[in-house]
Amino acid sequence: MNLPTERSEEDFFEVICYMISSAANLPRETKAYGPFRLIDAASRLVTVLENNGVQSTRLEVLRSKIDKMKYGVMVDVEQFNQALQDLVVDLVPLMDMPPLPQESHGSEPTPKAVGD
Repeated sequence: MNLPTERSEEDFFEVICYMISSAANLPRETKAYGPFRLIDAASRLVTVLENNGVQSTRLEVLRSKIDKMKYGVMVDVEQFNQALQDLVVDLVPLMDMPPLPQESHGSEPTPKAVGD
């Protein structure tokens, strides 16, 4: 995987900063916010990979499932916890799914914002 060096480093650095600042804030936040931060970081990481030319059906499926359920923690913590358990079960068939073959690197992928 040949990632554009400067943009890749910046994108990954942003996700790492989010994870570190999340860890620093967790002691002052409600208990349920920790799992949200982790699942949100996973979604952000998939976005960074896609923005850097990594194409994968299973990553797209995973991010879609995450993005549909992650804000549920603000509505119903028990339902959010169940959605997390369901997501773990959903990982099993995705592990057996092959990633899409890399397309030619003739054109650079269009940058997208990682944002919230």
